[in-house]
Amino acid sequence: MAFTNGLALYNAMRYNGKNAILLAYPGEGHGLRGMANRKDLTVRYFEFFNHYLKGAPAPKWMAEGVPFLEKK
Repeated sequence: MAFTNGLALYNAMRYNGKNAILLAYPGEGHGLRGMANRKDLTVRYFEFFNHYLKGAPAPKWMAEGVPFLEKK
């Protein structure tokens, strides 16, 4: 249920013209259990905040996205 709620929030924000990013990890639910996924999420948190708070260039995943079907 939590993923569908997050997806609804993401869609509502995008519908209203807000910049939103949704990170979804295949095989994971509300909490990330896989160590590789937790590490990936942590790196993306830092890249997100560096971009929006420190003015760093947007990383490729933020600028271009990562298609769900290309995730491992």
